Amino acid sequence: MEKVLQILAVFVLLALVVHRFIRGREPVYQPFDYLTRLKPPLAAAISDRLLRAVMGSAEGDVILTDEARQLEFLYSAAGSLTIYWRTKEMQWLAAPLNCTAMGIDPEEGRLYLEAEGYWFVYGRSKSPTLPPTHSLSLL
Repeated sequence: MEKVLQILAVFVLLALVVHRFIRGREPVYQPFDYLTRLKPPLAAAISDRLLRAVMGSAEGDVILTDEARQLEFLYSAAGSLTIYWRTKEMQWLAAPLNCTAMGIDPEEGRLYLEAEGYWFVYGRSKSPTLPPTHSLSLL
């Protein structure tokens, strides 16, 4: 009976190691943040790379797909941007109302929304690394 339990324990540990190895190789979703607001025109290099969505649907909802990163961006004219990764809703962001253009830069992975004469740029958040905090101990 002990031999069966030992074999079962080794099998479970091996299965966990294999599962961890496979899951560790998957890319991880990185959240988007509002980065900046730019005045038009965009730089020529960015403008040439931009994959634009067709705006002007009846409801104001526009979907733009980044197939390389398996992302879908759903813009609503009510001022919201929903990001889906592999058909799973991952993030909701506030966006400008009534955008007139939407595009993604496939090289940098940034999303551009045009509204009110400006380009609003969304991209992967790069949060700064904070120094470790030190606690004071009372003697």
